[in-house]
Amino acid sequence: MENTSKSGKVPQILIVDDVETNLLILENMIEGMGYIPKCAENAAEAAALISESLPQLVLLDVFMPEMDGYEFCERLKSNPLTRDIPVIFISAADSSEDKVRGFKLGAVDYIAKPFEVTEVTMRVNNHLKLHEMQQELERSNRRLHSVISSQARRIEDEQKNILYALAALTEQRDSDTANHMENVAYNCRMLAQSLQFSPEFTEEISEGFIDTIEVASRLHDIGKLRVPTDEIEEVDSGNQEEKQVRHHAEQGAEILERVYQNTPGNSFLPMAIEIARYHHACWDGSGYPGGISGKDIPLSARIAIVADNYDTLTGEEGQEETYSPQESLRIIKERSGIYFDPDIVDVFLKIKNQLRHS
Repeated sequence: MENTSKSGKVPQILIVDDVETNLLILENMIEGMGYIPKCAENAAEAAALISESLPQLVLLDVFMPEMDGYEFCERLKSNPLTRDIPVIFISAADSSEDKVRGFKLGAVDYIAKPFEVTEVTMRVNNHLKLHEMQQELERSNRRLHSVISSQARRIEDEQKNILYALAALTEQRDSDTANHMENVAYNCRMLAQSLQFSPEFTEEISEGFIDTIEVASRLHDIGKLRVPTDEIEEVDSGNQEEKQVRHHAEQGAEILERVYQNTPGNSFLPMAIEIARYHHACWDGSGYPGGISGKDIPLSARIAIVADNYDTLTGEEGQEETYSPQESLRIIKERSGIYFDPDIVDVFLKIKNQLRHS
């Protein structure tokens, strides 16, 4: 009666030997075990049979014409499709050196000629079971990886939803910020992607950084929740200095820090806190919070500063002191090295045609 694996298929055993008598003996043994024998007299025939259907185990003679068993085993183990198939060497040469060489090439066992039925049966059955267990373990690992990946995506979506909910509060407070936040988020992503190819930033910017800054930068103005509405309107219209409103950077960081205390697993909030706190910092140290300048300003904030200012300069339709995209880019270039990181500005100007603006 044929033996089937857990997958429901009868295992196929490939027998490779240039001596016909050996092939017949092993073929009868394999059939008696309930498995399907596939016979080949040389490596070329064996390769052709493998291309038609992958066997679950290979019984491989060592000494054969043209290509010996060692070389054929090495080829099997170098191919991703066949490297996991267990190989058992069969040979009259059973010296320690021969066995060691076979094991080094990836063989799992060694059967000496002449064949003994009980030995062949036990070794074949054992290695088929081990192979099936390995395959089942790999399938379980793939299923587990799929579950973990699905859970990770769900957690990430939940983390994003927390930030989007906070951003929505800012939108409700200041109706002019909706497009602004979308534009800043988009331009931050575009700029980060472009900086990734710059030698100065390659080690700092990963795909994860790019995904995170697109989400985190939406909350750069979250501190406006603590600013009286009339002060926001007065500043936006240019009627007074930002003496009180400029505190919204620190207040925004404090809001996000409190949220982070309750959701410490949120991977987006640490960068959102950086951007909220430092998005009014200046490269020359003249911004706020005071005393921070140059590369002491977190990279995420240095990127957001450029994107934020560009969209603010272009402004909403009807807003005072707005500029065309070309004029806004000229102003940013003039302020490079004063307000902005010059390396970031250089890349920002190169991607001007890909940017969004109000």
